[in-house]
Amino acid sequence: MRIWICGLASGLAALALAGCASEDWGPDEMLSGGSRLEQAVLAKGKHSYQTYCVGCHGDKGDGNGPAARFLDPKPRDLRKGRVKFAAVTSGGLPRDEDLALTLQHGLSGTSMPSWALIPGDERAALVTYIKTFHEGFAKKGAGTAIVIPADPWRKDPAAGIAEGERVYHAFAACSSCHPAYVPRERIRAHLTSFNLPVDGVRPDAFVAVAKDSEWGAPITPPDFLVDRVKTGPRREQLIRVIAAGVHGTAMPSWAASLSKEQLWGLAYYVESLTSRRGTPAATALKRELENSERTATR
Repeated sequence: MRIWICGLASGLAALALAGCASEDWGPDEMLSGGSRLEQAVLAKGKHSYQTYCVGCHGDKGDGNGPAARFLDPKPRDLRKGRVKFAAVTSGGLPRDEDLALTLQHGLSGTSMPSWALIPGDERAALVTYIKTFHEGFAKKGAGTAIVIPADPWRKDPAAGIAEGERVYHAFAACSSCHPAYVPRERIRAHLTSFNLPVDGVRPDAFVAVAKDSEWGAPITPPDFLVDRVKTGPRREQLIRVIAAGVHGTAMPSWAASLSKEQLWGLAYYVESLTSRRGTPAATALKRELENSERTATR
């Protein structure tokens, strides 16, 4: 009887090993030996990745899926562990929350769609699987989170917009890359309010300027009256980008340089611009700025 039981146990063990060996885990072999629950989450994430993501990002996560050659910008190479939009300090790996937000919202104006219709637990499993493409997640974990302060302008949004306009065109110098949205005379007044030189306004201040990036090509920042904001146009979405910056681009992190009033003021002001995108109000503002330029050069 003992021999029969031992033989049965050995047979069951062999079947279990054979079942494990039948799975081709690819990059998530690094997590082999985890709990049954962890393996189930990885299996679910892998299935979701192969269903929704492989066409663009490829089997290996290298951004070279069958559709990649038709896309601009190109799909992210997930093996590098680097993304533009993550609320972490410079050089840090994105957190699960950062990756999950991108999956939920997508990146407007690109081929990365919103996967909000996928259940939350499936998106979480997908994040877990995506992280297996870069070993840094397992070795050192995500970067240090950027702390976003509470919104001080909730009860007075008009004051927030006014402060944001001042900071945008002067102290933060957002219009050195993005377009300016007020006439030059007003820009000079904002610069004076911060005791900054008034002669630093660029000649083409009302158009966006392409800047070098670490992503293989220059990047033109959005014109908020015309272009979509990739991460979303609401101030709750904008504040994350303003605070953390856009990694690998000329857009810096402002979390440590601006007060909470200035940070949120920028979010309120940019939201006031994005809310006009594609409307007669946007066209009217563009025309007003063009007229002010013609008047100034006479």
